[in-house]
Amino acid sequence: MKKISILIIITLFFGACAKNETPETIQSKIADYKEKIVELQKQLDTMQTGISKNNSVNVRVIELKKKPLTHYFNATAYVQAKEQANISPEMNGEIKHIYVKEGQVVKQGQILIRLNAAVLQSSIEEVKTGLDLATTIYNKQKKLWDKKIGKELDYLEAKNRKESLNDKLKTLNTQLGLTIIKAPFSGIIDEIYLKEGELAAPGRPVINLVNLHRMEADADVSEKYLPDIHSGDSVLLSFPAYPGADILTKVARTGNVINSINRTFKVQVDFNNTKNEIKPNMIAQIRLADYKGNDISVPSIIVKKDTKGDYVFIARKKNNNYVAEKVYVKTSFIIGDKLIIKKGLEEGDSVIVEGYNLVSNNQEVTIK
Repeated sequence: MKKISILIIITLFFGACAKNETPETIQSKIADYKEKIVELQKQLDTMQTGISKNNSVNVRVIELKKKPLTHYFNATAYVQAKEQANISPEMNGEIKHIYVKEGQVVKQGQILIRLNAAVLQSSIEEVKTGLDLATTIYNKQKKLWDKKIGKELDYLEAKNRKESLNDKLKTLNTQLGLTIIKAPFSGIIDEIYLKEGELAAPGRPVINLVNLHRMEADADVSEKYLPDIHSGDSVLLSFPAYPGADILTKVARTGNVINSINRTFKVQVDFNNTKNEIKPNMIAQIRLADYKGNDISVPSIIVKKDTKGDYVFIARKKNNNYVAEKVYVKTSFIIGDKLIIKKGLEEGDSVIVEGYNLVSNNQEVTIK
């Protein structure tokens, strides 16, 4: 410190003195610079308050204890409705009437659309008339045959005619039922693709129906997490479009096949969309746990690294004093600002968390 003061005096003195100044002026300037040097020494002393006269460094320590720790990672998922369908008829027909509107809430079994069934109705009436006659003939032939009167062939023909028309009537009634399109499940009419008077056909969507109450989120997760994720694991589901609308749920299932292109497997999460806020095809974030254990952790900022690996300083008692001891550690996951230590430290060790940048191995320390 004296060398520094002398150097400062000389530098400031010769830099500030002019050739034509009197000795009295120079002496006055020297006195001023000495005062500045005293102030500078005070500032240097303040910067080195952690180091005492006996080179002992003031440090703060924490005693290590094992605690339950869980490490999470996030996966991007896409939302789908568990019940969503493009509804089309099972037979060709002209759309006679549409009973619903887009955005309307419907219940399961509610009639949505009716097709033109005039031809079918006419055929049914015709078959009914023929069936009535066939039934009358059959009943008469049966009475005669029961009395052993007439030919058996006449009886069998009457019976076959009646049964054939009866079956045909059932078929026509079934076809008539297909002209009425009903809601396969409760939901909301999201879109109507055709209008009244247009031709509907099997495979050609007429209505898009979606149930927003029961939803699922599907994520593609790297295969390295396959041993850590199982059906029934608790997960946190969040939505960038609705910050704060987090849902705590469980993994419904995991895929059984690894995608050969991106080396991922499917993770499905089911949830109830009670407010109908979440929509199909929205992006979600699934927080999944890939590690759970009872471990020692330290602030990640205190872990240093050299050519031998990661290390920390602990305070160990030696005689009547404490010294800093350099300990190499094997680390694992970072959880928040904590780093899990798998090897090198034990419960009860006092790890230095303040002053760790001022100490060296075997240096004496003073614990705050």
